[in-house]
Amino acid sequence: MAASVVSNVYRVISLATTNAALIKGAAGRVQGWYIFNTSANTRFIKLYNKATAPTVGTDTPFLTLAVPSGGGANVWIDGITFSAGIGIGMTTAAADNSTAAVSAGDVIVNLFYV
Repeated sequence: MAASVVSNVYRVISLATTNAALIKGAAGRVQGWYIFNTSANTRFIKLYNKATAPTVGTDTPFLTLAVPSGGGANVWIDGITFSAGIGIGMTTAAADNSTAAVSAGDVIVNLFYV
């Protein structure tokens, strides 16, 4: 299978919020990520299959990535399909209904998608 071409990169350094954002407002594929957690505790990156910005704590994540303290989560894959759109949020707790905001600078995200 031929490798897909990455045409977009979503990059963010966390603010002191849940960092809810719409990455792509239509169907797409996440092809990989480079995420680093600078904090002393695990942080949770939540990806949503939505065509609008997610409401963190209310919407159910499509995928939750746990990033350990001082560690990274790095992967390159053929792609994960998001049929509606791609949204993101960040919390300090794993629960789908968590609204516990990360701190400014806790998380650095580079998400690769088409």
